[in-house]
Amino acid sequence: MAKATSDNGVSESDAVESDVEVVSDDATEDATEEVTEAKAAPAVDPKQAARIRERELKAAQKAEAEARKADMKKYADAQKEGDKVIKAAEVAQAKADKATAAAEKAQAEADAANEALATDATDQAKTKAARAESAAAAALSAAADAQAEAKAANKAANKVRNARRLTGQQKVEAPSSRQWVPPTFITVGLLGVLWLVVYYITASVGIAVPYLTDLGGWNVVVGMGLMATAFGVATLWK
Repeated sequence: MAKATSDNGVSESDAVESDVEVVSDDATEDATEEVTEAKAAPAVDPKQAARIRERELKAAQKAEAEARKADMKKYADAQKEGDKVIKAAEVAQAKADKATAAAEKAQAEADAANEALATDATDQAKTKAARAESAAAAALSAAADAQAEAKAANKAANKVRNARRLTGQQKVEAPSSRQWVPPTFITVGLLGVLWLVVYYITASVGIAVPYLTDLGGWNVVVGMGLMATAFGVATLWK
């Protein structure tokens, strides 16, 4: 069977074989270049790679710690600012209450001066009543201003309290407000122990103690009850 020939006299099978050889030569050259590049690339030292990974891990941990520290500082600053707002509201309310009490006192004095005019219509009494009225008006005005300031301060404080309540950051009562717990716990506990010790010693020796001897076995209940009460008081400490 005769081979098919192209216009230039080259058979089609010879052309295909030539193309295959060219592709094969190109693939061989590419593979050779990759192997040469792989051999030329420096080998990675496992110890050096481990040190690099360790440095990267330490850097990540340091960045995380700094971010956590910044968040804690931001939270602490926000808590301090909130405490300032609440404290300012308390001070403003106390000032307003004091101003209101002063205004009520001034008004009472003005009323008394005006009542005195019914029996004493002298110029001196009239002057005194006028001064009392003027002082009462000034006190009422000051009280109104103080109450307005207290209202605004309490509004801001309530926003802080509501925000803390919603985020679960309601401030816990400070331990300093329950300083009575440790001494009470120790005193009541020691009293219970002392009660039992005295009872057992006096009972074994035969010494009669007023009221204590009369209770008899109930002294054990009293002593144990005092110690139980001490431990109950201890649970109140924060």
